[in-house]
Amino acid sequence: MFYKNKNIRSCYSVYFVVFIVGTVLTAFNLLLAIGGLISVMKSFGKVQEIDTVLQASGNLAGKNVYFDITEVPQFLDDAYKKSDYYLLTDGKEYLVGEIDEDDYGKIKSAVEASGTYRIKGMTHYVADKKSKKEIASKVGQLIGLSITEENMDDVLGEVCIEYMELNFWNEYKNSFGLVGMIFGPIALFIFLGALSEMKASRKVISLSNITAKDIDKEACKEGSVWLDVLKVYLTENMVIGIRYEGDSDYDGHVALKYGEIQRIYSYYKAAKDNPQKLERYIVEAVATDGKKYIISGSKYSLYSDFLVGETEGLYNRIKEKNQGVILEPEGVKYQTHSFAYILEDENGNEDRTQKLSESSKEDIIMLFDSENLKSQFIPVDAIVSMKMSFSEGGVAEITTGYFKERADEVEKSLYDFLKEHLVAYNGDKDEDNEDYDEDSYYNRYYEYGIAFKELDSL
Repeated sequence: MFYKNKNIRSCYSVYFVVFIVGTVLTAFNLLLAIGGLISVMKSFGKVQEIDTVLQASGNLAGKNVYFDITEVPQFLDDAYKKSDYYLLTDGKEYLVGEIDEDDYGKIKSAVEASGTYRIKGMTHYVADKKSKKEIASKVGQLIGLSITEENMDDVLGEVCIEYMELNFWNEYKNSFGLVGMIFGPIALFIFLGALSEMKASRKVISLSNITAKDIDKEACKEGSVWLDVLKVYLTENMVIGIRYEGDSDYDGHVALKYGEIQRIYSYYKAAKDNPQKLERYIVEAVATDGKKYIISGSKYSLYSDFLVGETEGLYNRIKEKNQGVILEPEGVKYQTHSFAYILEDENGNEDRTQKLSESSKEDIIMLFDSENLKSQFIPVDAIVSMKMSFSEGGVAEITTGYFKERADEVEKSLYDFLKEHLVAYNGDKDEDNEDYDEDSYYNRYYEYGIAFKELDSL
């Protein structure tokens, strides 16, 4: 089954392309392996005199041939690995043979003992231009003729003889079937890997026997909302998350009806080898069966500008459909830190005549949320939430939720972390202060005419 919904389908488009490529490559290499096998079976045991092959047309390589020599082969050039090129002759014509060191000794002894030897092997072209040039030069010196790369084939034949025992394996490994045997396993690995991912795309974890077909149908309905960063669909009846597991980016879906969700919350996951490095952004739900389900966990969502907004949209939609849902993990602990604030005029001086409007407060809170401070705190996986609010008397409050088992790690550095973010560097902007450095003074909320201070600084 292929998904009709374009957003879900796009998540698996790469794997689908790899699957098609893997299928084609596997089939092609299988055909090569089988074709090579059939070709060898047809030619196995059929050995022709070399002149018969040289007089034929078409591809002359890969033929089983023999040639009776009457002189010890003479060295021409290095070939491949232990093989070398030699000049062969029956006293009438000359050919090039490729012979390895061990076989050369055997052939030399046989010729010296009986005056003749039948060389058997397979034909192939000498493709290396450097070797052809060296062979032409050496043969010209040995037989006293002017031989060049251009006329070498006329004198020595288009192909040389690679000396070998003509058994089935030697013939097969010199055929095109060997290509299929070498690259076939690689293509098969690509095919099986993509097939596994394609199967995973149909896997659905749910409490209500929801199928991939149900998910596709729901997602295609009018009114369904796609959260592209989180890879989550909010349909009329359920939340659909394209989940991950281990190192995989996508591994099927979690589909929960709104009424099945008891809790939902988000947190950052740190890398195993570096607790300060963000690895994934996790949106996790606790369902009515008491189990936890990862709704979203893509590593690509970490630094998106839309991450916070999409998460809030997810929470709001679930809350709208299920009033009893709790937007925090069980056992979360909270700590609130207060900071005073003043309003400044255009010159950066305190202006006691002004008051911070409600709309400005909302904008400042939105700016604070958009900076997503919980992703910057270390350890990165300890914080659940971080919210700003304004109380009476010129005070802003930052309430941070964190896993209670991580309290020792959080509480010792949380206040200093918030102070560094909210309070302008180097305290008051006092140019008469000898510690004042204009380059390091920075107020993130300058456009709203507000500056945060520590409470005891006023």
